[in-house]
Amino acid sequence: MSKRYDFIFIYAGRVLGVLLILIGIALTYNTYVDPSAAHLGAYYFMSLGIFLILLGLLTLVVKIK
Repeated sequence: MSKRYDFIFIYAGRVLGVLLILIGIALTYNTYVDPSAAHLGAYYFMSLGIFLILLGLLTLVVKIK
């Protein structure tokens, strides 16, 4: 692949990682602040938010070859 496509893939991965982290933070925070809105699914949504944060961090740390 050319250098141009490597550049695009690297920064697309970084942007995806940041978006996953932001969505995970918003999901975890909103579920933590008002767990009565999610009723029985509060723990599910909090764990899903934490998973998205970890997945976003992993995407930022891993290097694409």
